[in-house]
Amino acid sequence: ALGTLDFSLLYDQENNALHCTISKAKPMDHNGLADPYVKLHLLPGASKANKLRTKTLRNTLNPTWNETLTYYGITDEDMIRKTLRISVCDEDKFRHNEFIGETRIPLKKLKPNQTKSFSICLEKQLPMDKTEDKSLEERGRILISLKYSSQKQGLLVGIVRCAHLAAMDANGYSDPYVKT
Repeated sequence: ALGTLDFSLLYDQENNALHCTISKAKPMDHNGLADPYVKLHLLPGASKANKLRTKTLRNTLNPTWNETLTYYGITDEDMIRKTLRISVCDEDKFRHNEFIGETRIPLKKLKPNQTKSFSICLEKQLPMDKTEDKSLEERGRILISLKYSSQKQGLLVGIVRCAHLAAMDANGYSDPYVKT
């Protein structure tokens, strides 16, 4: 058993907001006490705006957050096509943070303006389906030109432009460059 997670979701249709209240968890950790936190990720989508997290609670196997995280700008279309991935992790200062378990909630299960409460057993990391996988891999688009020069006996690569680049920096922007 990876543990359980209690949380509630509310789609505030009028204000285009999705409120995620993370209540408590009972994660299992094989080596004593954990420093758990919860990560939220709206799928599909690779931008930082799609990711939120709770504060980390120290030295506990029964954390109680009672913390509400909110996604703004959520449309009715998002509610039909997006899934909320909720992961519980153990923060480790000296090594890589350890994954404890996760669950996924298709947002189409929610009714507008009605809070839905969940008490769910966490699962091992779930495989991405093809549509999520494709969307997560897409970091933007690049338009290139290719021309083979028989005179130079080589391929000429032209970088025309880039568009829809994923935000890679903390400020929501990127410092893009192209490497071939």
